[in-house]
Amino acid sequence: MKSIISILACSLIFAACSGDTQFSGWQTEEFDRIQLTESVTKTFILANPSGDNEQRIRAIAFDRGSNAAGHFRIDSVEVGNLEVDVNDIVVPPESPVKITVTYSPKNLETSLAGYGGWVTGEEEPWIPKHPDEVGKDLNKAEHAIHRAIMIAMYDHPQEGIFYVQLVGEAIEGPNGEEEFGGGLVSCEPGNGTACYTGGFAIDIPKLAPGGPKPLELTGPIKMSINGSSVKMFMDDFPYAIMHLRSEEIPQLPSGVTATLILSGGEGAEAQGTFDGSRITINDVSFRIRVTLGEVTAEQVLSGVSALIDFNVTNLQITTIAPYDQGAITMHMQTKLPQKPSGNELFDQFLSGAEIITIMEGELAF
Repeated sequence: MKSIISILACSLIFAACSGDTQFSGWQTEEFDRIQLTESVTKTFILANPSGDNEQRIRAIAFDRGSNAAGHFRIDSVEVGNLEVDVNDIVVPPESPVKITVTYSPKNLETSLAGYGGWVTGEEEPWIPKHPDEVGKDLNKAEHAIHRAIMIAMYDHPQEGIFYVQLVGEAIEGPNGEEEFGGGLVSCEPGNGTACYTGGFAIDIPKLAPGGPKPLELTGPIKMSINGSSVKMFMDDFPYAIMHLRSEEIPQLPSGVTATLILSGGEGAEAQGTFDGSRITINDVSFRIRVTLGEVTAEQVLSGVSALIDFNVTNLQITTIAPYDQGAITMHMQTKLPQKPSGNELFDQFLSGAEIITIMEGELAF
């Protein structure tokens, strides 16, 4: 993940700031051109230019529909050095508001947008072409322009709205990916980013007796740490892959193999605390899929057809061996509801099943 700090003194010094007139402002911020499976982060700074008055911001959010595909994400909003909610923000005199946004493209479809005097994503009229010309088009490099509008709604004493147009450009992934729904994760520790690498074992006694089984992870587990606060965007969670074989699981018909895929719940955000020794993260959400056959990590990343597909929410990650010189062991435990998957075969051993996850490895930040 690339990180860029853009010190933009969006100080909103629109002559109106000292009076009662409403203001509006517009600004465009461009992100680096990147491949699918990559991400880049920028930090914008909006300032309260008043030396005497607090400025209240009602909300900082994406304009409705402009970020429907989820290419952009607001990671955090800070006033001074304190992280605050995106709603009802109070900015002291002459203080900055830092907004950190990540561009993580999901596909190669150019955004359909027509604001700021710039139109993208228009459908091209169909024009008959010679077969040789069609072949030439197919050899063109795939790329897309993604756009979204982030707005800051100022409330009191100065009312107004400030628009930030976010623009990113994506090209196909390193393995030719044209869509990306998570799983392949990169993580560089530092600047508030923590990276967990190491073991990820799961124990489902009702499904696979014999204790925890190690799963294959498709990348590190990424967290954001700001002071004592921890945040985990579940879209950034790698895939954890476990092969299910009939010779190990008596409930499966003879000769049958399947692959269990654990990934982060789409759009979910988990938050918690880190006291320098122990991590606790709440509202963790996972998506569980099972596909027939013994599928490799590369095949999973390219996309698979799932026999079952369901979510498990409201989970908690805790620490059972405190952080010590980089080493840490974390733990998660839950009990599935009755018939969680809706598949008669798999619900025989998933209904009411205890799931215990052990993460023993290294945490760098």
